[in-house]
Amino acid sequence: MKITTIEQNILIGSILGDGNLALYGRSKNAHYREHGAFYQLPYRMWKCNKLKNLKFKIRENEKYPSLVSPSHPIFTKLYNKFYINNRKSLTKENIKMLNHPIGLACLYMDDGSLVIDSSKKSNKIYLFPRIAIYTLNFTKEENMLLIEHIKNIFNIKFKLKESPYGTKYLLELNKRNEIMKFINIVKPYVENIKCMKYKIEVEERMNNKYNELLKENIEEKIVISPLHVKNKNYTKEEENLIISLKLKGVKDKEIAKIIGKTYYGVVDKIRRLRKEGKLPH
Repeated sequence: MKITTIEQNILIGSILGDGNLALYGRSKNAHYREHGAFYQLPYRMWKCNKLKNLKFKIRENEKYPSLVSPSHPIFTKLYNKFYINNRKSLTKENIKMLNHPIGLACLYMDDGSLVIDSSKKSNKIYLFPRIAIYTLNFTKEENMLLIEHIKNIFNIKFKLKESPYGTKYLLELNKRNEIMKFINIVKPYVENIKCMKYKIEVEERMNNKYNELLKENIEEKIVISPLHVKNKNYTKEEENLIISLKLKGVKDKEIAKIIGKTYYGVVDKIRRLRKEGKLPH
């Protein structure tokens, strides 16, 4: 068996999340296993379909059907990279294997949540989104490695947040422009899985929270914070250069090199330029 970039990233995102690799007894090679709540079965079936060339299958005879792989050297190599002294670990080397948005989407679907928060100020209640990824199995240093890697590869700036659980740290986004950039990167994968769509439905969740508060007949005015992504990361000159290069047929990776931005940051910028009507679809 050979592993593709897509398959690798689904596996790495899942290993950082709900998935586990195991090497038991006399077995020469490791295997992958993942289980979860029954309502998440469509998500595991989606993974199974994406990983069918690696002989993944769903064990349906279990109370909570699990996703499993056969034992194979591919998984042994991953086990040796990610399990140090029998503990799932992050290093400067193994984190490099997370290099495609589908891997980030799997990590988010496994261990992430979209929360609609509120705050009171001057007789108003402000509603705003927040995203957390519960990387509570990793140390502070490992979480910092992950934050830096996501920033460098995907141009998303998570921050470290303390927690009373696990190893006391998780990843969080609370700036609306960063949240929407993140949602736009993972959306093409998450929106295909019905049981996971609630994790990207920011506007719907905000409106639902608004309607819930209205029913409580509270006195304060309820304000939904705007969700648009502010164009702070690109100068007008850089924007014009992207448009010019794109119209000439220059590939996104080459544009990223020319203007000194990350590839996925440029992909997101081009998507927004098309939405604004500045580039043709």
